[in-house]
Amino acid sequence: MTSFSRLSISSMLALTLGSVSNATAQQNQLLKEKINDANLVVLSGNTRPEVRTATDLGLADDSTPLPALQIVLKRSPEAEAAFTQYVNDLTDPHSANFHKWLTNATIGTNYGPSDQDIATVSAWLASKGFTVNSVSPDKTVIEFGGNAGLVRNVFHAPIHNLMSNGKAHFANINDPQMPSDLTPIVSGIASLNNFMPRPMSHLRLATGLGKLKGNGNAGSGNNYIGAADLATIYNFNPAFAAGITGRGQTIAVLEDTNQYAISDWTVFRKTLGLSRAYPYATLTDTNPTGTNTCTNPGTNTDDSEAAIDVDWATAAAPNATLINAACKDTTQFGGFLALANMLQGTSLPQVISISYGEAETENGAAENAYISNLYESASAEGVSIFVSSGDEGAASADANKTNATHGIQVSGFTTTPYNVSVGGTDFGYVPLNTPGTYFNTTNGPNFQTAVSYIPEIPWDDSCAGSIADSYVGLPTVGADSFCNSKNFGTPNEFLTTAAGSGGPSNCATGTPSTSEIVSGTCAGYRKPSWQSLIGVPSDGVRDVPDVSLMASNGFWGVYYAVCISDPTAATGNGACSSNPVDWLGFGGTSVSSPIWAGIQALVNQSTGQSWGLPNPVLYALANNEYGVGGSSGCNSSLGNQVSPSCVFYDVTQGDNAVNCSGLRKGNTTTDYNCYIDGGTYGVLSVTSTTDSPAYSAGTGWDFTSGIGTGNVSNIVNAWNAYSAEFARE
Repeated sequence: MTSFSRLSISSMLALTLGSVSNATAQQNQLLKEKINDANLVVLSGNTRPEVRTATDLGLADDSTPLPALQIVLKRSPEAEAAFTQYVNDLTDPHSANFHKWLTNATIGTNYGPSDQDIATVSAWLASKGFTVNSVSPDKTVIEFGGNAGLVRNVFHAPIHNLMSNGKAHFANINDPQMPSDLTPIVSGIASLNNFMPRPMSHLRLATGLGKLKGNGNAGSGNNYIGAADLATIYNFNPAFAAGITGRGQTIAVLEDTNQYAISDWTVFRKTLGLSRAYPYATLTDTNPTGTNTCTNPGTNTDDSEAAIDVDWATAAAPNATLINAACKDTTQFGGFLALANMLQGTSLPQVISISYGEAETENGAAENAYISNLYESASAEGVSIFVSSGDEGAASADANKTNATHGIQVSGFTTTPYNVSVGGTDFGYVPLNTPGTYFNTTNGPNFQTAVSYIPEIPWDDSCAGSIADSYVGLPTVGADSFCNSKNFGTPNEFLTTAAGSGGPSNCATGTPSTSEIVSGTCAGYRKPSWQSLIGVPSDGVRDVPDVSLMASNGFWGVYYAVCISDPTAATGNGACSSNPVDWLGFGGTSVSSPIWAGIQALVNQSTGQSWGLPNPVLYALANNEYGVGGSSGCNSSLGNQVSPSCVFYDVTQGDNAVNCSGLRKGNTTTDYNCYIDGGTYGVLSVTSTTDSPAYSAGTGWDFTSGIGTGNVSNIVNAWNAYSAEFARE
């Protein structure tokens, strides 16, 4: 548990920020010393959408403690431009600043608001009765504490108790307000509620689509993926044989729970043949200390996600050091508290994986700014961040629902310009009727059944997916479509939004005029200069995902095996035996993200350096392979006939479209990005007037899989060649 002594504002700043350098002293003081409380500004877009649908249980007691709130600070326009340029220089091999990483404190000293202005905000908070706990070294966050009464009186944001989806919550019921004098350096309050992000994992489907042939290692034609299967399918083995195993690299997975049992991870490694071959890996639970309040979360219902993350990170980088970095959720996601504290330390993890998310409209403007600041600091410190793109197709505001009603949206956890967004695919050998054998019907050493690379399609569990529609012989839209069919249960058991996510950033900033809908002043992050590749749309905004890997939960018969002994992880199944057929099965981009984090650890080890934001190199390598017309030899649909020289496999068939219907409000129904041509259910579409599925795979980059998936040993080799080329200049 982290505890802080409550220091005076001046001594706290001195300890947190260190001595004032010339760079800090030269920054302009932007705030008046006396804050006028009479002139207020509304911090728009910072009320959770659930407030409008939850059962309101009334005003929270004024004494309700809120001990770890966060003021999100912003830089002056000049400082922000300078910092953005420096971060860009860090990934530019031609720049004198290439890979000259900063410390968290140096970021604050060189680019943060002035000490005088931070002291002014802190003094104002203290004058209102709040306790100022700390200032982050990068000068992006002031942590402060108080209670619900203070929040209501000072920020004019009453906190109510709510019941939402059967769970108790609290939240502000209207946007907070603050003095306009603070706006030059204050973005807002990150969060005044305890709605937390969702893990991007999906339990194995009881039944997939169609009657799959073969006996599979899980029976009934189903196959679970183990570590040896992963290494075979995506060609890790040559890298492993060359000693590129992640040794010396640290991967942190961000959680709001400790591991249920670290011994489960040990069983995973031993059972799947990793322990003896790769003996240097370790896993520890840690609750990082720093300027954020971090208390030990123990274990909770997210422990399945934590198990997925460490199991599949170690499968990809079997000699890497793993850290389960977790803090208890406050009004901020515990994983972010852990990351912020780690970034303040002297021994940083080289790679981070995040398997949680929320739609940009759900996060709100201040939280989106907080996330972007956090990732940008990590990037400047040389830390590579991989984030699940999401498990809801292009409908991130409709996660874990049977139907999309809120239009095209993506997760604000994955859309920043400072992270790698990791999408999800499925294996397409069954629906594409691809010739050849891809799985043996009996287990080989270490339970391996995969025999080669397998053709891939977008992961999509929905009846709106074009490949599923073709497989069952029904149209995609109309009254007689698959989604409107009565032959698959009532309701259709394939009515779901579960699919690999992708789409444009569209509400990272601004405020929706309609709750939870991209509208009003909503705008996306600006498209980064490195996001240039055949297939990338000229839409001016950040598009996701960047890369992908298999992420299915068994729709076409393949899923990932995960060892977790928590008996509450799934009804009637908590086994972590010596046979993976008894383990829980999962899919979701929460699996593909830690695997890609492991791939980055291999790259770091092989090149002998950290790479911070990997995207400029990933897109450079993809441009080298795809050029202006794509690479026919690297088309994933070729399956085991794909060229052995491919760095990336281009997923070109199918889509990640999900079923949708109109959103009913009063006596009217509005179709947000939902094309319905008869029947109750339609297809999430770029427009509601034409059948333009959101989204289809294609040559090069696309919204379903980004650049595509990868041949890992070739990625490592190509990255080494890239590094060597610029070292010679």
